[in-house]
Amino acid sequence: MTELKILSNLKRGPYVEFNTTGKHWDDSSIFLDEVVFGVFSNSFDNSHENFNYYGPTAYRESELKKLQKELKDFGSELSEITDFDSFLRTISTSPMGNNFLGELESEDKVDLKLQSNQIVEALKEINQTLLELVEYCAKENKVLWVLGI
Repeated sequence: MTELKILSNLKRGPYVEFNTTGKHWDDSSIFLDEVVFGVFSNSFDNSHENFNYYGPTAYRESELKKLQKELKDFGSELSEITDFDSFLRTISTSPMGNNFLGELESEDKVDLKLQSNQIVEALKEINQTLLELVEYCAKENKVLWVLGI
């Protein structure tokens, strides 16, 4: 089942991990289901020239600023979703967004049309949590590690 929320206390599985230690499966980490991360992958890819979807990527000061802007912009796009068509358009802009939609429909048996509003709200919450993490790292001069699957 696709988890449409930030997760914690995981020790294995197809998740993208976020922390300030650079260590896999760290107790301080937060996680996103790989399929859900795909919706946000453009923000991470656009803000780091060496972004590694399958391995570790360190976001330092300059990349954190770019990532902060990308996540704010994506949050604005999510807020502008007003109907099912705009939902599909926005989510499909990410190459992995179509995988996300397909996974929800085929694996989780979600009726996208009926549940698009709830999905958007969940994605907004995830986006806000990621943005807060980025802002925390920038303020505290910490490196944000994104550890791919």
